[in-house]
Amino acid sequence: MGGFWTHLIVALAAGVLGVLLGVLARRTSSAPPVPEEPPETTAGTRTEPRAGLEHALTEHRDAWLCELNRCEQAVHRAVRAADTVSSLPVRRGLRQVVYRMDAELPTVRTLVQLARELDAGESPVATADSTRLVALRRLQDGVVVAVSRFTELGDQLSGVVAELAAGVDQEHAQRRIAALRERFPLLPAMSAILEGRAGSGGTPETSSLVKARA
Repeated sequence: MGGFWTHLIVALAAGVLGVLLGVLARRTSSAPPVPEEPPETTAGTRTEPRAGLEHALTEHRDAWLCELNRCEQAVHRAVRAADTVSSLPVRRGLRQVVYRMDAELPTVRTLVQLARELDAGESPVATADSTRLVALRRLQDGVVVAVSRFTELGDQLSGVVAELAAGVDQEHAQRRIAALRERFPLLPAMSAILEGRAGSGGTPETSSLVKARA
């Protein structure tokens, strides 16, 4: 009889131990994984020199696009100013001036595109650094002239509209418009620009376009 109870107690103890081991195994398998810590990064991470140079060149070439944008904005302002005039003959005269301005924008776009290609070294003209700088300075002179003349003419056209709003008679306005038409063509011929006969005298911001790469 004593042996029976002994075997029973041993069997119960083995069963309880088995249950405990099963519970522990389930808890271990269902525990969420510990996330791995990301690699530490420092604030002073160095960038590749070539990547930094390409970024700087891209920003510099975009400066040429800013000059083109100034010419385009001058035309857009002139269009809006002309459209506010109620007198049909005066509005027609102002629009003729605007059309002439807009017709010369492709020349400015060509100058800017050539300058950006030289800056990027993509033009066959850039056979030597000295040749590239000479070509860039001549293109810059053309862009300087374009920005100066487009913005000045746009301001003068807006001035005519302001005078009309202030009560100036239409005859005086027509004389002003005729004087504006005499300003065309705004830009020298492309051959004159490429030969360095475009002239200069723009803003300091524009004049620094080539110096930044010299």
